[in-house]
Amino acid sequence: MRSVHCLAIACLIGSAMPAYCQTPVADDIVKLEVPRSQLQIIGQGLMELPYKTSAPVLSNLQGQLNVFDQAAAAAAKAKADAKPEDKPAQ
Repeated sequence: MRSVHCLAIACLIGSAMPAYCQTPVADDIVKLEVPRSQLQIIGQGLMELPYKTSAPVLSNLQGQLNVFDQAAAAAAKAKADAKPEDKPAQ
């Protein structure tokens, strides 16, 4: 009888979980665009998890952010260094 109660509780918990928690984890790449403020919230949420779970995800996100920031800085520098084109005399 006790195992029936445990099974009923497990089914109840499983049906109450959101759909994203019930789907198997896939290893395909998903590209998301989020504002930096929302990325900070995601990072803060991940920090609530155990370190061994969240560290690889946080490291990956930080690496992507660093690459984006470097590319943006390089683009801004290239734009600033570009010589203005000679405008034709009017």
